[in-house]
Amino acid sequence: MRHDTKPCLVVGLTVTLLLAVFILASAQEKTQSYAIVEKVSDNSYTATVSKIEMAVKGANLVIIGEPNYQMMQRMVGKQRRGSKAYFIFRPDLGIPIFDNDYNAALEVPLKVLIWEREDGKTVIRYFKPSSAFAHYKGLDSLGKNLDDLIGKITDAGLKK
Repeated sequence: MRHDTKPCLVVGLTVTLLLAVFILASAQEKTQSYAIVEKVSDNSYTATVSKIEMAVKGANLVIIGEPNYQMMQRMVGKQRRGSKAYFIFRPDLGIPIFDNDYNAALEVPLKVLIWEREDGKTVIRYFKPSSAFAHYKGLDSLGKNLDDLIGKITDAGLKK
């Protein structure tokens, strides 16, 4: 007895196609946009870095990392003006993250980039925390609080 395999083939291909569409749809990355804040200091690079470091410590934040991009560039033979970053956070700030959405832990530590321009001015740049946390459930308040905190820290680098 001969069996027609066309209906089985059509059903199989349809199921495979639907499964592939489902997998691709679920694998889509969450698109997220970040607001970047940039401030320009008339202070020297060294003074700006020092003032920001003191403000970080004054806010009881922990400097988790301190990549010195100027030094790293020298390691590969490239001379750069001053350029570094601070990776900062405070353990208690993680409580609302882990209480609401573990995925938001990808947004911390907060990062502040500082570099010296050719004209001698110093640039301070960071992602606005409220834009980073806006896409996570229950973290709007944390984002706004961190906007204020990091704003004060980076404003310290502008003071004479």
